[in-house]
Amino acid sequence: MKRLGLTIVALTLILAACSSDKYTNSIDKAIDKQQIYQQKLAKSEKGDVDKKFDKNKANIYVYEKGKYVVLAYKPLKDDDEVHHYAYRIKNNKAHYLSGFNVKGFMNNHKESYKEENLGSDDES
Repeated sequence: MKRLGLTIVALTLILAACSSDKYTNSIDKAIDKQQIYQQKLAKSEKGDVDKKFDKNKANIYVYEKGKYVVLAYKPLKDDDEVHHYAYRIKNNKAHYLSGFNVKGFMNNHKESYKEENLGSDDES
């Protein structure tokens, strides 16, 4: 019985890891764009902004099977506010959606994939 439980846990972990693979390209494209944005923001803000975007400190949501990627994280060092950035993946490129109602979109759509690295008390 113990062996069956361990097998089920192992299979669950493998399936969870494989599910993100089909969206890796879309996620990577959005992360690359966000990295560039974060570097520009750090130069303009002079010290209040983290110089690098760290995907391990961000929530990542994929919608419509890779067509949209939303990154939620705290770009400012001593700020508790989580900022959301939406990208549309088209022709294998990420395009930032300026003026896009990210939270409304997230409330009205079911994500195809999500990776939540912010604690529940971090998200606002």
